[in-house]
Amino acid sequence: MSGWTRTLKRMTLLVGLSMIAAVPVQAVGGFGDVPEDSYYTAPVQWMADSGISSGTRPGCFDPDSTASRAEAATFVHRSFGSPLAPTADFSDVSSSDFFAPAVWWMVAEGTTTGTDDGRFEPYRPVTRGEIATFLHRAYGSPSAGLAGFADVPATAFYAEPIGWMVAEGISTGVTPTTFEPNRAVTRAEIATFLYRAAGSPSVSIDYSGFCDAWPDLSAAEAESFILLNDLRAGLGLSRLERNPSLDQAARDWSRTMDESGFRHSSMPYYENIAWWSSGSITPDAAALKMHDMWVDSPGHYSNMTRPGHTRAGIGFWRSGDGWHATHLFSN
Repeated sequence: MSGWTRTLKRMTLLVGLSMIAAVPVQAVGGFGDVPEDSYYTAPVQWMADSGISSGTRPGCFDPDSTASRAEAATFVHRSFGSPLAPTADFSDVSSSDFFAPAVWWMVAEGTTTGTDDGRFEPYRPVTRGEIATFLHRAYGSPSAGLAGFADVPATAFYAEPIGWMVAEGISTGVTPTTFEPNRAVTRAEIATFLYRAAGSPSVSIDYSGFCDAWPDLSAAEAESFILLNDLRAGLGLSRLERNPSLDQAARDWSRTMDESGFRHSSMPYYENIAWWSSGSITPDAAALKMHDMWVDSPGHYSNMTRPGHTRAGIGFWRSGDGWHATHLFSN
């Protein structure tokens, strides 16, 4: 692809994103990406009203994105009033992490014991079976029969929790015969589960909101990924594929850095992080600045050019504090 063709392609992408942002057809709960007639409209409004979620970016809820275990813990914790609990010992949960109080409370309540290796895996997407189990335990593990879904074995740890969710009207499954317990839950689904578990409180729909931060972030991420793969191609290395789960984890960490300080995460991936103090530079300029800083650092450059890597997650965040960026690499 010629330089001019690539530039034109980038310009087309940016124009397309701007056109999307310029027409906020639907807005609920202060979020410009929440339809006014969806199954999750009232749940998201309730989440916003109750302080359970402020979205992923200014004006954006990202209803179709998957939720991480850290997000799930935080949402459940807040839905119960954010009670305090003693510190729990997980190797991948630091006291400075925004989700740490939620995880500690879940441990104290018996809602989770973490994974077998002493971790909580906060950045892994939470499955529908896991969120059913978290909610069931948070509400005291009431006895329930099985729901009869073909993809929910009677011996599975989530079988009774799913039966309880169906009995309580919290979920009807994905189809009449399937629950999809091993699929990552979306943010819209988890909002709906929490809302129904709370008794489906009455809400007044707020139709204001405009999800205008996404185009800037998306454009910076797209440009950063192009620069990364151009670097690899120039060295004769295979191009990487963007992975949605890694993208979300990278974006979550960039936001965490913006809110609580510049530092590496405990995620089990090769990781590059960067920060630039000027939030006023364009997305393309931010992507190039981060790229150049990483190329000039031997350790970061090694991550970018490691032959065995096949996947990448690209996550940017922008605020008055400047631009934060995270690259995650995996085989």
